[in-house]
Amino acid sequence: MRPVRRLARRSLPQTSGTLNLAGLDRPVEVIRDRFGFAHVYASSRHDLVRAQGFVHAQDRLFQMEMIRRFASGRLSEVAGARTLDLDRLARRLRLRWAAEQDLRACDPETVSLLRAYCAGVNEFIARGRLPLELRLARVRPEPWTLADALAPGQMFAVTLSGNWENEIARMRLAERVGEERARRLDPDYPEDHPVIVPKRLEVQTATRRDRIGSGASNSWVVAGSRTANGKPILANDPHLLLGMPATWHVQHVVWDEGEAAGFTVPGSPVVVLGRNERVAWGLTTAMIDTQDLFVERFDPGDSTRYEADGDWAEAEVVEEEIRVRGRRAPVRESAVVTRHGPVVARVSGTNEALALRWSAHEPGETTRSLLDLMTARCVAEADRALDRFAAPPHNVVLADADGAIAYRLAGGPIPRRAGGDGSVPVPGWDSSHEWDGWIAQDELPRVRDPERGFIVTANNRIAGEDYPHELPGEYLSGYRARRIEELLGELEHVTLEDCRRIQLDLLSVPGLELREIAREFSSPDPLEHQALDVLEEWDGELGSESAGGAVYAALLGALEREAYGEAAEDPLVRVEPESLPGGYCDRNRPALLRMLAARDDTFFADGRTWEGVFRQALTHAVRVLGPNRGAWRHGRDHRLRFAHAFDGIRGLSGVLSRGPYAVGGDADTVQIMASAAGPNGSVIGPSMRAVFDLGDPSGNAVMLSTGQSGHVASPHYDDLIPPWLAGELVPLALDRADVESLAEGRLFLDPASPAE
Repeated sequence: MRPVRRLARRSLPQTSGTLNLAGLDRPVEVIRDRFGFAHVYASSRHDLVRAQGFVHAQDRLFQMEMIRRFASGRLSEVAGARTLDLDRLARRLRLRWAAEQDLRACDPETVSLLRAYCAGVNEFIARGRLPLELRLARVRPEPWTLADALAPGQMFAVTLSGNWENEIARMRLAERVGEERARRLDPDYPEDHPVIVPKRLEVQTATRRDRIGSGASNSWVVAGSRTANGKPILANDPHLLLGMPATWHVQHVVWDEGEAAGFTVPGSPVVVLGRNERVAWGLTTAMIDTQDLFVERFDPGDSTRYEADGDWAEAEVVEEEIRVRGRRAPVRESAVVTRHGPVVARVSGTNEALALRWSAHEPGETTRSLLDLMTARCVAEADRALDRFAAPPHNVVLADADGAIAYRLAGGPIPRRAGGDGSVPVPGWDSSHEWDGWIAQDELPRVRDPERGFIVTANNRIAGEDYPHELPGEYLSGYRARRIEELLGELEHVTLEDCRRIQLDLLSVPGLELREIAREFSSPDPLEHQALDVLEEWDGELGSESAGGAVYAALLGALEREAYGEAAEDPLVRVEPESLPGGYCDRNRPALLRMLAARDDTFFADGRTWEGVFRQALTHAVRVLGPNRGAWRHGRDHRLRFAHAFDGIRGLSGVLSRGPYAVGGDADTVQIMASAAGPNGSVIGPSMRAVFDLGDPSGNAVMLSTGQSGHVASPHYDDLIPPWLAGELVPLALDRADVESLAEGRLFLDPASPAE
């Protein structure tokens, strides 16, 4: 253990003094504040992004290496056979190819900036001070390329777009229980839950763009008419799988023509979420379906030919070679690509396969979009910048210093479907199921300065039936959006502190619904009776110490198992069986509670009743809770562990990973803490929190989930975990005097200084 810690200390980057950075035109100053946040001051944008690349590599080179290897299907070169399936998936999904397509779509200025960023990364790599993980793995990173700088976009595209897997799950479900029963088990979005866009929708046109707009993360924006200082406030907390290090790297960047601050992804030079002097922006995943599976019929005598409209078409065959650490010979596979896209799965026992059509395979300009967003001076300019945003689609809320607030759906592109809704695979040999172009940018949903004074997005449905285009998606239930709207509606003058408090809200709306339903039941069993009593007295707060929250979580899990067990290949799986579509239980929770309240026994195909199902679920729940009522705490079984990529490697897990921690919340609370599939207490939660006050350039309160540094020997590796758990926010300073007051280290990158 001691040699590892000594090696970790030797891997720490230099963050004070002077270093040479080749290629700079003028010196760059990098101030790291007491939270580890990087404030980068440069004369030109090219000098700035070169320094950003160097700073990212200083703090997060191992993470950057893993991101690009994930997107290139090359993790197994480092991790061995345990990541071989991930590499196969990345190759089949053509993630590297998609990044190269995006690169071809970049304009010359974007290419020039990407080249400067890569030069900064490569300058750090050449110096040889590599992070602990790369030293232990004996891996020296290859030079950074332009396509590597687009790899983070492909990582987000694939991790935030799981519809094709849901299509397979729905297909399997229909095979087991029949199509009619499958539709009953997976109902539509509840009509009484919020949508982002108002019902009377205007579709924006190009000629009116500057004057009129219309209408698993949280964002909201509040107009100055509803805030204490008369200027808009914007809040955002994206929910991602939590681990070590944090997904985001906080940067404040200043150059002669501009300034921006917020959250970057190591490996890319753009501020993804944040603000500049006049505009703030926040994102949540739109949950829109931009992936469709097509069933392809292959020629039994020639596996490279597939049926297309009564004829045979030639598939593209790409030979893949995956090197695996510990194996002498590489794994060789043939990737097949049809007119719809890559084959991602075979239908066993047949000559059929599933090909993926995905809008992320279309050339995209997300990097250009975000570069322009960083310099937008008003909501209208930000809106235009987002016209270039690509995969995956996102809800974007905007605010500017003039008082405007707005929402728009950005990204895609979003397909028009000639037939079907994209929920299940369709015949690939029949062109009647093809995509029929894209929804035009000017026809995407927008809202501008709504009368109620705020806009909320929380992965809920975007538009109602009166929107002129189909927007099928995997929308979540709307409980979080409903709660946020309720809390904002109660406030006459919203403050930054109010927004922080809303981000931490743990009231369970479905928990209160189940509490009311449970009052209609009783039980002669003493322990079950106690559980019902605890639930009846519960205030709905799903804190880690809540006994009522523990009863609710156990009872809800048992109810879902009883109600949807037939849909799972393994009916004993308690939550989110892999055979069900992702988010299945979360999306269907409103329907389950409504049917239980109404005793709608027609839901069951086997003669069961909701009365009986509830009693069975209660019996199971008390077994989960245990006989000691004093030990009933939500956080006893609801725990978070920040796992490192090397978690599970002997001697390193205890050094690199953190936790477990008892946490409150669940998938439906505003402060989401949703258990994720996988080992080690994996949790999807707030990867960061931010509140931006447009009335004050330094009115920025933020928090990372773990820490700014990726180096375990750095004090900033895990220093933000305690305040993150406590719900605290820290300042992200923009004013130079404020930055100086927080300064901890000062590094000058000088083109004229001697090399390190």
